[in-house]
Amino acid sequence: MVLGWFKKLKGSLSKSSEKISDGIKKALKSKKIDDETLEQLEELLISSDLGVECSSKITEELRKSKLIDPSSKKVKEIIKKKLNETLIPLEKQINLTNELHVVLIVGVNGVGKTATIGKLAHKFSKDGRKVGMVAADTFRAAAVEQLKIWSERTKSDFFCAKEFSDPAALAYQSILSAKEKKLDLLLIDTAGRLHNKIDLMNELTKIIRVMKKIDESMPNETMLVLDGNIGQNSIKQTEVFKQICDIDSLIVTKLDGSAKGGALVPIAEKLKIPISFIGTGESKEDLARFESDQFCSALLGID
Repeated sequence: MVLGWFKKLKGSLSKSSEKISDGIKKALKSKKIDDETLEQLEELLISSDLGVECSSKITEELRKSKLIDPSSKKVKEIIKKKLNETLIPLEKQINLTNELHVVLIVGVNGVGKTATIGKLAHKFSKDGRKVGMVAADTFRAAAVEQLKIWSERTKSDFFCAKEFSDPAALAYQSILSAKEKKLDLLLIDTAGRLHNKIDLMNELTKIIRVMKKIDESMPNETMLVLDGNIGQNSIKQTEVFKQICDIDSLIVTKLDGSAKGGALVPIAEKLKIPISFIGTGESKEDLARFESDQFCSALLGID
């Protein structure tokens, strides 16, 4: 991860990091790690959306450390160490081969799913890969139009059908076309209407079922997009989608300006789902592969 991206990430998580940093300084006014200080620190971590379980583990680690002359820096180093223990095993890199790699993108409407597809296309196109996008949310004309614009920006192949067409049929034909065109990556947008969970479940399971008629390994990857602003409510969304399909990795978006960046930790800790990318803005460059050490440094305000 380049220095410029880390600076961007740090700025995006500034609300979270300022809250944690100020809270640590306030808790350490007594200049010692006693029960009262530990209680304040645990309350701070919980209120910063790190979750009860993770906050408890960190507090216990601080208790064991027996810091004689505690400083914000030393406390942050211990917190970062514990966070990395959870997050480093969940880093996930998407490695393409010379065969078509089909990625199903799922998530609730409004989390930035369509824009994320555009940013993924930009990222892999820059690496010299031939990318295609499928507008399989055929019931939402705005989503189709938005994806078409992203395909033009990123010079990606675009696959769509008439409004209200069968998304599964579109996905099937798009995969066959992508194979003919020798594309490297096919990104399939899907609906996210959780208010009608049964319809959504039927739609997604049908898409997956018809894909497997072409190749049993498809989709090669199912990515769930989560909005970083909604904090631990993301866990509920994830559990719903896990009932519908296997989730291979997470993409956490809208971390720019969020005070809930720490929620990524309990999501990872509870669900044990790898995190592939994080997003911090609207432009096509504002998506990067998730790297725990950099994320934890930005979250805690460590240079």
